[in-house]
This record gives sequence, C-alpha cells and structure tokens, in this order.
Amino acid sequence: MLSPKDLIKINDYLWEIPKSFRSDMKVPGRVYLSEKMLKKAFEDRTLEQLVNATTYPGIERYALAMPDAHEGYGVPIGFVGGLRTKDGVISPGAIGYDINCLASQSRVLLEHGAYLSIAQLEKRWTKIHLKHLRLKKKELAQSPLLCFLKKYNNPSLYQIKTKTGQKIRLTGDHPVYTPQGMKKVSQLKEKTKIALYPFEGVEYQEPSKEIILTEEQLKRTLLELGISQKGNALNQVLAFLKKKDILPLRYNSFQLPYLLKIIGFVFGDGSISFVNQKEGVVWFYGRKGNLEKIREDILKINFKPSRIYQRKRNHQIFTSYKKNYRFKTTEFSFKVSSTAFAALLVALGTPYGLKTKQRYSLPQWIFKCPLWQKRLFLASLFGAELSSPRTINKYNFYAPQFNISKAVELKKYDQKFLREIKKLLGEFGIRCSSVREVPGYQYQGRQGAKCGYRLQILSQPENLLKFFKKVGYEYNQEKQKRACLAIAYLSFKQKVVELRTKIRKEARQLYKKGLTPKKIIEKLNNFYAGVEFICHSFWERRGQPRIAFNFPSFEDYIKKYAFGQTGLVWDEIEEIKKVPYRGWVYDLTIDDQNHNFIANNFVVSNCGVRVLRSNLSLKDLKPHLEKLMDQIQRDVPSGVGRGGGIRLSEEAMKNVLEKGVQYLEEKGYASKEDVAHCEEYGQLKGARAEAVSSRAKERGRDQLGTLGSGNHFLEIQEVEEIFDKETAAGFGLFKGQITLMIHSGSRGLGHQVCTDYIQLMHRVMRNYKIKLPDPELACVPFSSPEGQRYFSAMAASANFAWANRQMITYLLRKVWQKILGNSAGSLILIYDVAHNIAKIENHFEKELCVHRKGATRAFPAGHSELPQVYQKIGQPVLIPGTMGTASYILVGTEKAQETFFSVCHGAGRVMSRHAAIRQIRGERLRQELKGKGIVIRCLSNRGLAEEAPLAYKDIHNVVDVVVKAGLAKLVARLRPLGVLKG
Repeated sequence: MLSPKDLIKINDYLWEIPKSFRSDMKVPGRVYLSEKMLKKAFEDRTLEQLVNATTYPGIERYALAMPDAHEGYGVPIGFVGGLRTKDGVISPGAIGYDINCLASQSRVLLEHGAYLSIAQLEKRWTKIHLKHLRLKKKELAQSPLLCFLKKYNNPSLYQIKTKTGQKIRLTGDHPVYTPQGMKKVSQLKEKTKIALYPFEGVEYQEPSKEIILTEEQLKRTLLELGISQKGNALNQVLAFLKKKDILPLRYNSFQLPYLLKIIGFVFGDGSISFVNQKEGVVWFYGRKGNLEKIREDILKINFKPSRIYQRKRNHQIFTSYKKNYRFKTTEFSFKVSSTAFAALLVALGTPYGLKTKQRYSLPQWIFKCPLWQKRLFLASLFGAELSSPRTINKYNFYAPQFNISKAVELKKYDQKFLREIKKLLGEFGIRCSSVREVPGYQYQGRQGAKCGYRLQILSQPENLLKFFKKVGYEYNQEKQKRACLAIAYLSFKQKVVELRTKIRKEARQLYKKGLTPKKIIEKLNNFYAGVEFICHSFWERRGQPRIAFNFPSFEDYIKKYAFGQTGLVWDEIEEIKKVPYRGWVYDLTIDDQNHNFIANNFVVSNCGVRVLRSNLSLKDLKPHLEKLMDQIQRDVPSGVGRGGGIRLSEEAMKNVLEKGVQYLEEKGYASKEDVAHCEEYGQLKGARAEAVSSRAKERGRDQLGTLGSGNHFLEIQEVEEIFDKETAAGFGLFKGQITLMIHSGSRGLGHQVCTDYIQLMHRVMRNYKIKLPDPELACVPFSSPEGQRYFSAMAASANFAWANRQMITYLLRKVWQKILGNSAGSLILIYDVAHNIAKIENHFEKELCVHRKGATRAFPAGHSELPQVYQKIGQPVLIPGTMGTASYILVGTEKAQETFFSVCHGAGRVMSRHAAIRQIRGERLRQELKGKGIVIRCLSNRGLAEEAPLAYKDIHNVVDVVVKAGLAKLVARLRPLGVLKG
C-alpha cells in the first residue's frame, strides 16, 4: 500500500514514486502537488492508479499526474503519459472514460434463470451470458459479456428501495431504466417509475464433470428401440451425436441446460415417436410465440426444427362432469425429424409413444443436477402443464395445480411421478399438497379408461412468492408474465398489510395513553389505512388486518404496471438515499446494442474548453446580463442526454467526424479565424467515420451544439486581473473585459466510442499477451489493427467535440447580437483546447502517442504546431475553475517539456457528486452565488449542488502549483458573472 514515505520529494511542487516501488513499474510516477495537497491525494486511489499507469507497455520517461488529479477509471483524471508508437499501446481509459457501478453483492440474472453476485462474475465473465432487455421490443434476451469493470468506491452509494420492496445500491452515475429511458440514479426521485424483472431464479453453481450419458448407454437405447447395425443406422446416429460434441453428455456440457428445458416440455406438451421403428420424430405443441423459443434452443444445440405448422382441430372427451364434451382449437406445432435427437431424449428418460399408456418416472439423473438446472426442467414442465397464476376473488391466488392423466392400470406411475416433482420442489423450499386422485378426471377415451391425479403448490403468499421467484415458467410467455406480476403484486400486498398492522398496533397504544381519536387519526391517517380502519382498531378488538378496500385487484394491477409481455413491471421508488459504502463496485458491458442487464431485479445499464473575448466591459453588459442568460438558456440546449435542433444526416455526420470545425467553416458556421484558433485547427488527422459504431453516431446525431451536464458549463466572465500585460495584449485581453468560456465535449458519441473500444480491447488483449495490474487499463498495441482503428475513432470523437463547441459558439454569437445588438461587436475565439485526447507528438527525439486525460496541452512560443498569431507568444492555456470562484488563462513554457507540454485542465474534484448533494443545498447555493452578483441558470438545484465550488479543489492552489512548477505562466484571472449548467 502506497504511503507518503514511499514518495521522493523532487521540489516543493513535484513528487516521485520511484520505479523500485513495485516490480512491474516500467517508469517512475510523478505528481505535481503542494505538500498540503499531497496529504489529500492519499484519500482516494489517485496515486495507486498512477502507479498502475507506469506499467503500460512502451510508456516513456514518467507517468504523470497534474495538480488537479483525482481518482478516475483506470488511470487518474489529470493523467499524462507518452507511449511510444513503435512498441507502446493505446488505452481508452487513459484518454477519458468513466464507469458507473453496482455494489458487490448485487445479483445479476444469467441466461438460464440462475444468478451470481456481480463480484462473483469477475473470474467467470468470459464464459457467462446475461439476461438483458431489448428496449424496442420490451422483451428479454441473452447476450455474452464483452468486459468486466471494477473500481474502489468511497464513501457512499445510492440505495433505491421500491414500493414492492426491491432494493439496489449503485453509484450516482449508474443509469436505471425509466419510462423516459435510461436515467442516472442521481437524477431519480421518489415516486419515479423504474423497470423491474421480479423473477430471481436460484444461485448458479458450477456443474460437475460427471457423465450422464455414455456412448454405450445410448447404444443400448438404440437397440431397444429397434435401431440396429442394419443399414449402419446405429453407427450413423452415434457418429452424428459425437460430431455434435454431445457424447458423452456431462452435467457441465453446454447442451444440458437446453436439453433439460426440452425434456421438461416434452413430458408435458410434446411427443416422441419412431416410424417403422427407426425414423425418430419429436413433436412440440403450443402457442406460436412459445414454440419459437423452443425452436431457438434446438438450433443452439445444432439440431434442425421444422417450420411451425397450424391447423384447426375438433375435440371430444367424456368426463364425469360432462358426458360428451366437445370443443375446437387452432393447433400450432413443429417437429424435429431426427432419429439421433429422438433417441437422445429417450436415452435421457423422456417417455415416447402414447404417454398415457407408458410407464415412466422422473429421470433419476436430474436429482444430481445443481439446483439451477433442476429449475430448468421443472419450469419448462410447468410452462406446459401447471395452471397459470390467477385469483379466486380478484385478490387471493388459487393454488397452482399440476394434473396428470394415465390409463387406470398405470395409476401408480402417476402417483410416483407427482411425488418426485414434489420432492424436487421441496429442494427449493416450496411446499406442496399431497398427491390426490381427481374423480372428475376419470373418463373413457379412445384408448380406454383414464384416471387423473393432482399436485398443488400451496397458496400461502410466502409459498407462492418462493415458487414464482425461484422456479416460474419456461417456454410459456403468458404464464411467466403473470407470475412476475404476481411477485410484484404479492410483495406490495404484503407491505400494505404490514403497514396496516403497524398502524393498528400504534393506534391502540396511543389510545391507551389517552390520546384523542382525532389526534390519533391526524397522526396515523394513510391512503391504505383511513379513518374507519383507525377507529375500528381501538374501538373493536379486530385481529390481523387484511388488505385495504381500495387496494387494486390483480387484473387492475396488471393493466397499470405490466411493461411488455415477458414479465417486466413498472415499480415506483419509495425511497432513495445515500448509504455508507467503502469497497469495490462493479460494472458490466454486454455484446449487444441494448446496453443493460438485470441486477437485483432492476434494469440497469464522459471534453474540452474554449474562451471567447468581446469588446465590452462590465458596465456595458451589466444591464443586459439577466436577459442575456435567459436567452442563452433557451437557445443553447443543456442537460443530461438532451439533444438540440440539429439532427445530422449520415453524410453530415461523416463530415463532422472526419473534418471537425473545418467542415463547419465550409457550411458557414465557423470563420477561418475560428479554425486557426483551435488546437489542431479543429481537425485531428487520421479520423475515420467508419471506425465509429452506429450506436455512437446515433447517440450524437442530435447533440451537436449542446452543452450537456455535469461539470460542463457556459460562463460569462469578467477579466478581473491581468498578470502579464504583454501576453494578455497578444491574446486580445484587457482588465474589465467580458469573456465567455465554453466547457463541453463529444457528448454521448464520445462516451460510446470509449465503451465500444474498451469492450473490444478486453476481448483481444490476451492475443497480444498484455498483462496489466488492473482490467480498467485495457489497451492494445498502438500499431495493431485494433489500436489504429481506435485511434481513428478517438480522433473522430475529438473532431465532433471541437465541432460541438464551435456550434455552441455559433448559437452564442446569435444570442449576443439578438440581445445586445450590432453595436456590441462580435465574439472572437481566443483558443480552443482539448481535455481528453491522445495525439501523435515528437518528444525527446521519439514519436509518442501522448495520452492526456483531464489534462490540457501547453505549447511554448515558437512551437511549430501553434497558429501564426501565437508563434511569438505561446499557446493560451485555459484552466476553468468553478462557478463562484475564478478561471485562469496562462501561457505555455519551455519547462513544460518535462510533462510533454501538458498542464491541468481545471480544479479537480475532492468531493463526489453524491457527497456534494448530501452537504450542499442547491437553492441555498443559488442564493449565495446571487449574493456575489453571479447569475445562475441551471435545470435543477440538485445539478447545481453537484457542481458546487466546495466539491472541487481550490483553483488558486492548483494554478499556483502549475506556475511555481514552471509549467505555465499566469496571464489573466477571470471571475464569473453568469453561469449556465446542464
């Protein structure tokens, strides 16, 4: 564990973690901090992450952290690293990315209805498929994982508790699905609706390698079925199954979960027959949508099902209730014409021929399966044969029942089979009735006299909840939907009954203490425990309360809360609060455009700056400031996920991604001066639109010219102090002047690019034999195909970010003219510089890919990459502060060569957004800033509190370190007058 004694003091503002600190370090780590700031750096993982960054292959000289550094994803925010293009890597996490995480014990729902805690997935995620929500179709699907992420969290998480009692703990930036789409937890409030999948399943256990079915055992089954060596049929079946890697079949064979479901269904609504004692056919009957799911599973284990057939059927049976019962149905079915498939099922204990005439029991090998595999068999059988969840009196549920019918002479096999089902259910803690004969099921059919037996799952709410949560139904969408809604309904019902019980008890206690009925009612009156209920509680000796008269029926609950057709429900947040949490938190990324998964039943799933100068002073602007800020808020879209009035076509998107600001100049949204005053002239070379995924493009399609949220802002400022008159004049600055600063980035497009390529790198890193101490450092060789493709996508994102800030400038200039008139003059761009970027630069006679994450470029006078106007002055270095404090303009120096000509990009957080919200009231902060003469425009007080000055390092101290370390020289200090936050 790193401690202050491990650091070497280079000078008062520079500290080194020597290469000898850890054996895997390739270079030392260096951090620019004052002695006072250094003590704070040990409060999170900033320095630990810096040490990890020193292990990047090809890293040159040092891994650096600027004075605004704080914990980030992979490497700290404020990181600078030069990695050799020849033998080094490129890493998205070292350019700009963040992750949103869940607490370690969060249950994640897996493909086959099992679950693991998210922490348990760390060693298994490459072999696991997860359940996720297809957002457009409102249905569940499964997908493999592309990457597994974790980070250390301190000191707290958000905890959500819903109306039905579901709970989850996650970071404030983690999105949860709502009717308005994915929303960050920090934006959620009580009574907000969120999507849940109430089914839980059972904990996943690794199956054993024990063999269930050998080649010899299958051979015996084939001989018993009359399939012999004649015509080589037997050997063909065996060879076919061996080719499909089914023989020998083990408990850990990938095909077994699918076979368990298929066998369970065939026990119910399927049949197996052998034509001429050799050609095996397996039939499946049911609703069309359910049959499609079975067909998908059969294809997964490499057998070919037929299409789905449809026909009208007339039925006639004789029962003790009705002598001659006739009815019509539309029958859907499909078949698998495969002797190998049919024989495989039979060898595993599936009955064939006419089931009512067959002696069979539960396959005994199933009892040795782990519980989650047993669930697959039972749930599939119940999808075919168990009654659907329904109510007796609109509120209380019938006992689900399983019926079986057989020839009278074989009735003992009915009883045995149901007792075995009861035994299996008992392993889940589910209680059942005894096996009972059903007189009404006695009838005379075409095949002779039949009798029937029944097994019921007891209907106590706790027992039903256990069944619906743990087992449920497979291959029957409607039954599973109702079971999931029943979970939510029964859970809510239990909470209401508990509430009424508590109120009744409290009412009686208060009445005994002499409190008047009126005061008791005032204190305890509740929507589900009204005046009449409270009065009955202390005037009559009534027992355990039941549900309230105004409680919804089950069918009404379904109409109001069902979401789609696969069991998803809308629940409401009852409570959302911060809870202490110090430890690892985790996130997952799936191989699907629907980036979400099911955790604890919840459906769950980062910039640059420019400054403009005006010809006006404060006295010219002050009378118009409020009106100007109002118009800016109207015309410059801001907020999480918010798009603007511009929606890019495919061609326009391609041009923005590849040409950046230069494309906007072609279209009249930028001037030649704008282009010249952007880092890289607003166009990073090497950008290719095709390297950016369609999902990333879609996320950015309507976000050009939008501010976003978080620490992004648009600020009207006054030049409060000039420190270097000559340089300030070269930048066009004078004391008292009005400037405007824009801090925004590539919005959702850039975040998605990072997501996409981190996923890719996690998949291919092992191919390049790269080993790193933290999976968040995901990287590939810069020269690799994947590395080059990522560089092209990253460059495209940077171009989008420059274009975004340019379009905001265009909108801002229009507002400026609209409110202040032509006499106010124009807004001139001083400079635009990126904060999260990787660029090819030459340093110390080597070509490096310089990663700047939350750091900004600072070139000195005479540098070849500066525009002509700044060649003799040096690059304007823009370091924004916080609303209520100040921002600074500096100029690059030669000494900054030791940091690859890089400095900090801002103040740097010292308090999480969650902690800021807990300590700071947005409305009070708004009033405090107003008292300082600062006009604030922000969509929410909560968003304001997140970005309070108290949540950041003192910008003056941060800039002081930069200056005293010689990395840049002070030019001017700017104070805020008006601030627009998302």
